[in-house]
Order: sequence, then structure tokens, then C-alpha cells
Amino acid sequence: MKIETFQTVAGFLTRVGPVLYADEAQDSLLLGVVLRLADGHRYSDEEPFLACVEGDGELPVITAQTPPHNLLLRAEGPHSQGALELLVRHLAERRVELPGAHGRVDTVDRFSALWQRETGAASRVGMEQRLYRLTRVVHPVHVRGQARWAALLDADALIPWARAFLDEAVPDNPRQGVRGRIERSIAEQGLLVWEDEELVSMCARTRPTPHGASVSFVYTPPDFRRHGYASACVAELSQRILDSGKSFCTLFTDLANPTSNAIYQRIGYEPVCDFREIRFGVT
Repeated sequence: MKIETFQTVAGFLTRVGPVLYADEAQDSLLLGVVLRLADGHRYSDEEPFLACVEGDGELPVITAQTPPHNLLLRAEGPHSQGALELLVRHLAERRVELPGAHGRVDTVDRFSALWQRETGAASRVGMEQRLYRLTRVVHPVHVRGQARWAALLDADALIPWARAFLDEAVPDNPRQGVRGRIERSIAEQGLLVWEDEELVSMCARTRPTPHGASVSFVYTPPDFRRHGYASACVAELSQRILDSGKSFCTLFTDLANPTSNAIYQRIGYEPVCDFREIRFGVT
């Protein structure tokens, strides 16, 4: 087996794209991040790490990191353990500092054990997640209000919501660039709001892939919760994604939040598989 790193996103996609496209929904996070890089988006001033491990004509490991975010991992097949060991040695030899890793539960657990053995880094579970996929929307009924695309005039109201969403949903993740993310999403007509005389909920379309798109930034301020606004907003955005020509929508949930998991299933989201975020520290 050998590890191959890439200096260009185009080269990386040429090499690993056929594998990621083959299971587009399951690999929607890794693929979506790489496609955003291909479109010219920068997650920070640091260059992304793009790599794969080749063995017997297959790619048992595909990985990417956009500092300061987690290492995203895909590892499958009988050679995946050896491929993960090769990846860990490669990163450790270059003294790469990883904030964390994200992948399917078995994959990220194996990587974490190898990383801890190689570097001495302590680890903890950041979040247990479930990936869902939707192909048909079940719209909630009797929810007051209506949806519309957010406008730039809404940005000042929605940016605090975005920060609150990050605090609640992904407290360990970097916080920089929230205003830019919201304004960019608004400009791309990707941020949907629900109004009931005033703004009461929001959600965003993110990480489009050839046949799908993800839903994120689902947030309703505490004073407006338990009225069905988030369900209606997510259902409407999901429908608009399908109406745009996509075949499916995906979203991640925190398994510690049974309410949101139940809500998404009621509007048509079906479980795909479970993921885990591991955070690293120094012993």
C-alpha cells in the first residue's frame, strides 16, 4: 500500500471522485467539502490536506482536512486497517496537529486508537451523530406562517441565530467567519426563513453534490420553539432542493437530541448510518 497526497483539488477529485460519487449520500460531507474547495471556497488561510491510500487497485482510505476543522475519514474494505496505520504514520511524522476526526463510528474509533498510540494525544467523543437521507417530503400541517428566502436585510438578525446554533449544535467547532457564511448563503439563495408575523426559524442548504444537497443551520430561538416552525422550515427547504432537480437531501443530527431526530423522521428523513466526532488533546 502507498499513501498519495494531492496539491490540487482537481487532482484529488480525479483520483477519488468515482469512489465518493458511488455512494453520494453516505459520503456527502467529505464530497461536499471537497466540491466547495473545487469551487474556490477557502475554509482558512491554511492549505487543505487531501490524501488517499491505494492498495491492490482500491482506495481503502480517503481523507481530507480543511484546517482548523476535523480530519474527515472514509475507510472501507479488508485493507482499511493497514491503510489507516499508514495514514497515521504519515501525519505523525509531519507533526500534524489534529483538532479531531470525523467518520463512521468504526472508522473513527480505529483511527483514534492508532493516533493515540502514535502521538500520545488524549481523545474524547465530541458528538454521536446520525446521517439521514430524504427523497420525499411529508409536509407538516397546521403550522402558522410561511417560508421565504432570506434577504441581506435579514443578516443582522440571523447572524446571532447562527452563532447560537453553533453553540448548541457543534460547540467544539471553530467560530470564525459566521457573518461571511450567512451573507454568502443569503446571496446564493440558500438560507430559508420561516415567518409568523416575524422571523421565527431558519435553515440552510449546504454542500451540494451532483444529485443531492445537505440541510444545516436549523435554528429556532427558544421563545419560538414547540410551534412546528423548524419542521415546516426544513420540510419546505427540502422540497425546494428536490424541486431544483436534486434526487435527495441529507442532514446530520445529534443522537443526544431525540426531539430533532423524531422531527426529521416525521417529515421523511430516513437513517443512513451513524457517525462519530472524536476530539483530540494532549496528555
